[in-house]
Amino acid sequence: MYKAREDYTADLMAMGAQPLDIYFYYWRDEPDANLSGRLDGMLAGFKPNDTLILQVPFFIRPLNLKRLIEQIQGAYGGKVIGLVHDYYPLWNVEKAKADTDSDPWLDEYSYRTYPALFSMFDALIVHGENYKEAMKKELDFKGPIIPQGPFSYRFIEDDDPVPPKFHKKIVFAGNINNSKYLSQVPEHWHLDVFGGQPHQELLDRENINYKGSFTPTELPNHFDGGFGLVWDSDSFDEVIGESAEYNRLCYEHKLSLYLAKRMPVFIWKHAAAANWVTENHVGFAVENLADIWPIIENFTEDQYNAMQPNLARVSKLIRNGVFAKHAALDALLAVNEPYNKW
Repeated sequence: MYKAREDYTADLMAMGAQPLDIYFYYWRDEPDANLSGRLDGMLAGFKPNDTLILQVPFFIRPLNLKRLIEQIQGAYGGKVIGLVHDYYPLWNVEKAKADTDSDPWLDEYSYRTYPALFSMFDALIVHGENYKEAMKKELDFKGPIIPQGPFSYRFIEDDDPVPPKFHKKIVFAGNINNSKYLSQVPEHWHLDVFGGQPHQELLDRENINYKGSFTPTELPNHFDGGFGLVWDSDSFDEVIGESAEYNRLCYEHKLSLYLAKRMPVFIWKHAAAANWVTENHVGFAVENLADIWPIIENFTEDQYNAMQPNLARVSKLIRNGVFAKHAALDALLAVNEPYNKW
């Protein structure tokens, strides 16, 4: 969560944007006068008609954000754009339906906050077209909704990454113990696995090489080649689970992680980013996990190297935050131009 936000901030500051720091705290019954003083301090450098891009969700008392947006729109005549990392009612669908009595403005983790707060924005920036359509159904949002595409991914290596080596193996980076399908992969598959310490059953598998856990900035420099896996499912045999369904809408952050290192990826055919991956010739979209290994088994080093020019171009765009910058400028124009394509 924090890696994506920090990279986004760095991208926009590189274009001349100024940071607006919001202190993380939760005080449910904070006096109004106290909050007013904090808001005046935070907005001391804000000027009339300025535009704020607020990265959401933001896990503080929602009323503080409501008051912040109202003050910018009212007192300053400014605009507030919501950069949507995740809209949790679209992800945790059943939990959101069960949340019928939380306070949307006072409770820190209320699902009811989302429709109330997000409807206040002048525009939204979302993952892609699928997310845009889902948000329009959720919110009946009348303002502009701008699709972004892949997240940025900055890491330690300053120059263009060294081309990855051709290895007939899959690289997985993420929450290992929540990815139940890993313990079900066939024995002839070869995997490098990165993340928190896995359970012993996985460590005992000879075809799975546990490589350890690293910070998001260090992690790409521990990849030496192969194919990145962008996959969420509770089962190997079929794509099921809330996270799997959410992938129909979202661009996963790990997609950018692999592509930043010029590694071709495998992604679910029905994931939101699948068409983007195949149209840019940076990976493969498949129906099931079982479809992956036959492709790798028959793939050649020449074919792998032939993909590298496309991967190099996309890597540079991701590492330099071009998708984020482009969407931010589109949103800025959308809320400030009286007549525009939105």
